[in-house]
Amino acid sequence: MSKFISHWFYASLGTFDVEKGLFFKKTEKKHSERYVNLDEYAEKLRKTYEDFEANGYDVVEVTPIVMGQSEASIGKTKQLISERTYLGDVGFSITRGAVIIGKLRE
Repeated sequence: MSKFISHWFYASLGTFDVEKGLFFKKTEKKHSERYVNLDEYAEKLRKTYEDFEANGYDVVEVTPIVMGQSEASIGKTKQLISERTYLGDVGFSITRGAVIIGKLRE
């Protein structure tokens, strides 16, 4: 058995509902680039802790995996609602996963 082990994971992007159609509306699920499915993230982290425990390892470090994103920022003028102006990009980051390190109990 190795003295140290590691495991990493990504969680899925979060989803939101979007209505489509004018007369016969239907709802579609879309993935968001702005947030992660935190239920899935927490479950994967819990499962890794339990696997480490079952194999005789203590968790010694959890390092988040952070991914950068950007979106175009578009402005509208008050005079013409349909006129849109590109203002630049807006950057942000989301925690998408984690790297977990375990150490064998002595």
